[in-house]
Amino acid sequence: MNKKFLASLSLVPLIFFGVFGTLSSSSADESTIGTIDIETRPAPLEPDRPHERVTKQIVDHVKLNHFSRQKPLNDEVSEILFERFLERLDPDKKYFLKSDIREFEPHKTRFDDYLKSGKLDAAFEIFNRIQTRQFDRFTWVLKRLKRGIDSFDLETDDVLRLDRDEEGTWLANKSEANKLWEKYLVDDIIRSTLRDPEEDPIEFLTKTYTQALSREVQTVSEDAYSAYMNSFSTYYDPHTEYLNPRASDNFDISMSLSLFGIGAILEQGQRDGYIVISELIKGCPAEKTENVEEGDRIVGVGQRKDAPIIDIVGKRLDQVVTLIRGPKDSTVYLELLSSEDTGSEQKFVSIVRDECKIESSAATKKIVELGPDPITGEMRKVGVIDLPSMYVDFDAKNRNEPNYKSATRDVERLIRELKREGIVGLIIDLRQNGGGSLEEANTLTGLFIKFGPTVQVKNARGQVGRLRDDDTKVAWSGPLAVLVDRRSASASEIFAGAIQDYGRGIILGNRTFGKGTVQTLQDLSHGKLKITQSKFYRVSGHSTQNKGVVPDIEYPELIDPTNIGESNYEEALKYDIIDPISKTHDPLIGTLLPRLTELHRERIADNLEFLFYDALEERIKQDRNRDTRSLNFENREKEREQYEDWRLSMENELLIADGYEPVETMRELRKKRESIIKEEEENNVPDALLVESAKIIMDLLELKEEVAASNETETTGI
Repeated sequence: MNKKFLASLSLVPLIFFGVFGTLSSSSADESTIGTIDIETRPAPLEPDRPHERVTKQIVDHVKLNHFSRQKPLNDEVSEILFERFLERLDPDKKYFLKSDIREFEPHKTRFDDYLKSGKLDAAFEIFNRIQTRQFDRFTWVLKRLKRGIDSFDLETDDVLRLDRDEEGTWLANKSEANKLWEKYLVDDIIRSTLRDPEEDPIEFLTKTYTQALSREVQTVSEDAYSAYMNSFSTYYDPHTEYLNPRASDNFDISMSLSLFGIGAILEQGQRDGYIVISELIKGCPAEKTENVEEGDRIVGVGQRKDAPIIDIVGKRLDQVVTLIRGPKDSTVYLELLSSEDTGSEQKFVSIVRDECKIESSAATKKIVELGPDPITGEMRKVGVIDLPSMYVDFDAKNRNEPNYKSATRDVERLIRELKREGIVGLIIDLRQNGGGSLEEANTLTGLFIKFGPTVQVKNARGQVGRLRDDDTKVAWSGPLAVLVDRRSASASEIFAGAIQDYGRGIILGNRTFGKGTVQTLQDLSHGKLKITQSKFYRVSGHSTQNKGVVPDIEYPELIDPTNIGESNYEEALKYDIIDPISKTHDPLIGTLLPRLTELHRERIADNLEFLFYDALEERIKQDRNRDTRSLNFENREKEREQYEDWRLSMENELLIADGYEPVETMRELRKKRESIIKEEEENNVPDALLVESAKIIMDLLELKEEVAASNETETTGI
C-alpha cells in the first residue's frame, strides 16, 4: 500500500503548497498559550482600500462573462446570497445566535445593491460578528476546561448530531450555545482520550483551543473580503472564485511547479504549533544549506542581516510562508530549533532564495513486473506514469522558453524511457489528478491517437469550439489503461474521456469527479478572478459535468462520493449533451470488455487486498448513514475496540501475506504502515490497484493477440 492509496483512505495528510507547505490547522505550544490575552477582543476589521473597486470589477466580470450570465442580480438573488454568506461563515450553525440573524435581516434584500456599488459595510459587520462569537466561544471553552475533566459527564446517554445544518435553526441564545458546546467538549475529550490514553485530554484541548483563539486574533481584512466575495462568486458555480494576491500566487505555483523561495515543505505542528520543515526539496537552497535538516522548527524569520529577526511562533502558516518567499538571489535569515529528538539545538542560518522546481508534483514513472512470458521466458513489464496534475508553466511558455515545464512533455519523455526498458503495456495513473490546463489535456491525448478532435468547448453564447490533435506522431501505440478515482477531475477527465471515446485504451477505477467546466483567469486591480466561461464536452457529445467518466472496469470505492464530487455542490451547472464529432473509434476494447471483466473478477475473488478494499467500501457506506455520535465514553470505547479489532484483523492478514510480522495495536499498525510506505517509495513498489491494472493490460494484450490470430486464420483460409 503506497502513499497515494493510503491518502485515499485519509490515512496520510494531503499537501497544499505554502513555501512548499500545508495550510493545516494545529495546536499551540506552551510558549504560545501564555501570549494570548483571552479578555482582549481583536479590533473590528475594516475593508482595505482596493476592496471597493475590485468588488465592482468582480461583479461586472461575472455578470458579463460567466457561462450562466443569465442569472440576475436582484432582490430575490440577494436573499440567496445573504443566506450563503451566513452559511459560509457558520456552516454548522454553532456560533451565530438568532438575535444576530434578526439584526442582519435588513440587509437581506440589499446584497445585490451592495455588490453593484462596492459597498462593504454590511459584509464586514457580519464578519466581525462571527469573529466576536468565535472569540467569545473559545474563551468560554478555555474557562470551561479549567474546571477539569471531573466536571464533564462522560456517562451520559446523550448524543451529538453530526450535521447540525440539517436542523436548519440558529442557536436561540447563549445558554443554548453553552449546552451545544458542552457536547462538543465531551466529544473532544472522548476522542482525545481514545486517540492517546497517555495524554491529558484537558491539557491537549487547552492547547488546541488556545491555538484556535490565536488564529482568530490573526484574521485580517483580506480573509473577510475573500469570504464575502466568494459567497457571491460561487453562487454562479462552485469554481468561480476570487483569488486574493496570496491565493493567486499559490495557484500560479501549482500550475508551473516552480517558485522563488528556499525549497522546503512546511507544516504546522499538530501538537506543539511550531512551523516544521517536513521535507527538503532536492537541489533547492534549503537542502544545500549546511545545518538545515528535516524536522527543524522555524521560530524566527528575518529579511536583512542588520535587522531583527521576527518571532513567528504561533503565527499562521500562510503568513510565515509570505515572509520566507522572496525574489531570486535575495537572502532570508532563519532562526531554527532542531527537532526534539536531537536536543532542540538553536541555530541561525541564512539562505539565498532561488527558483525551485517542485519535481515531487511532476510526472514520475515506475514499472510493474508480471510473470514470465510463456514463450520467451522473460518477465513482462508494464510501465506506469503517475501524473498528479495537467501542469504547464504558462509564463515560460509565453516567453517561448524552449524547455518550459509541461505535463505532456514530461509524459512523452517518460514514455521514451519506459520503451527503452522494454514495456509491453502502459498505465497512466490519474488518481487524485485534480486537472489543470485544458491545452495540456489536448496535447496529452495527442500522444496516444494519430489525429483528430479531443474535446469540445461551448461558451455562454452557445458557440462550440474544438481542440484537436493534428500531429500524426504517436508516443505510445501499445496497450493502454487509464486509472482514475473520485478525485480525478476536469482536464484529467477530458483525457480519460477522449481515450475512452476513441477506444484507444481501457479506463479503470472509480467514477471521476464530474467537473465539466472551463475556467479562465482575469487580472483584477487586486488579485485575480477565476471564472467559469465555458463547458467542455467529450467528442461523443456527452458532458462530464456532474456525471464524470464511468470506468470500463470499476474498482472498490474507497472515497465517499457523497463528500467529494461535482454533484455535491448546490450550484453546480447541469449535465447535458451536444452533437458528437465524427471520429475514428476502435471497437475492440468494447468487444473484449465482458471477457476482461470476467478475468478481473476471477482474479480478485480471493485476493486479500481486494477483499480488504471491499470491506473498507462497505464500512464507508455504513458510516455515511450515521447522523449521531454517542457521548458516553464506555459506548464509544466499545465502538473503537470493535473497529480496531476489525481493522487489525484485516490488515494483519495483509501484513502476513506480504511477509511482515502481525501487530497488536493501532499504534503499532501506524508505525508499521509508515515504515512500509517509506520502504515502498524507496523501492518504487506499485500498490495493489496498479498491479491489478497491469494484469488487466496483459489480459487485453493476450486477447488482442487471439483476435489477431483468429482474423489471420480466417483471411488465409487455414
